Amino acid sequence: MNKIRIGTRGSRLALQQAELAREALLRIHGRIETEIVILRTKGDKIQDRPFREIGEKGVFVSELEQALLEGRIDLAVHSAKDLPISLAEGLIIAAVLPRGDVRDVLVIPKKAGRPFFMKERDGGTDSAAGGYGDNREQGRRFVIGTGSRRRQALAVRLWDGVVCMDIRGNVDSRLRKLEEEDYDGILLAQAGLDRLGMRPEWEERFDFYPLSPEVFLPAACQGIIAVEAGRHSPAAALCRQITDSDTELCFQVERRLLSCLGADCSTATAAWCRREGDRLALDAMFAADRCAFECQAEPEAGLRMAERAAERFQKLRGSC
Repeated sequence: MNKIRIGTRGSRLALQQAELAREALLRIHGRIETEIVILRTKGDKIQDRPFREIGEKGVFVSELEQALLEGRIDLAVHSAKDLPISLAEGLIIAAVLPRGDVRDVLVIPKKAGRPFFMKERDGGTDSAAGGYGDNREQGRRFVIGTGSRRRQALAVRLWDGVVCMDIRGNVDSRLRKLEEEDYDGILLAQAGLDRLGMRPEWEERFDFYPLSPEVFLPAACQGIIAVEAGRHSPAAALCRQITDSDTELCFQVERRLLSCLGADCSTATAAWCRREGDRLALDAMFAADRCAFECQAEPEAGLRMAERAAERFQKLRGSC
């Protein structure tokens, strides 16, 4: 094929992710013409309600899938953590790009100073461990803006004095709301900030505290860009050459866990799979429970590890 139409949402971050996918394609297929096609999704159109009220998974995906099925675009580029467990019939994830930083970041206005629940350690701020459960300033209240059930559950469990309020919008609008509305901090994904590039005005106005993924577990597939296509389409065949094998394996393991749990927006779920030498490690959370597993770094073993984790959660919650 001589031209590939790449569908994406219209936010700055979504456009940057589509550009990364386009650059990856051009590195392999330099003569192919590409076009970025911007589509508005349900999640973009409805900004006045929390995700759980409009259906958290799929709200940034369904219009792109419809455009694929109708032949208006050849590829759709997604933040992989936004993908529903079941794709539309006839569509597949044709490629995943190398994973970005999996961490979440606590963002606070500079004028506010370091959060009272974060300790100092070895002469510096312990931003990775976070000083969780500090309790030094009883009675203080710190309001964090996040619409994620996972982030809400982790924040109130790990930090004393924290309450969470819903927030919607892209990175720029959330940072603006942090300054203008009743939030003391917000939680964002480090990968998104990295892809947007740290702007000087952000560094002047905000402090950024990356959070250890071992403690503040990321969402399943956080930091991964997924490229969706028709199952047997020429575009899907081209995309197979740009996929990153290690990222693809972790992507499959984390999504298998979600699938086995039937996880949706009503439950706080996290999953972080990574390669450590010849092993795969998986840390996961489902509702109030956490577990960790490891296995050989092979696809079949990884998928079975995800299934074992789901079985463990189901037993802990008394559903087996």
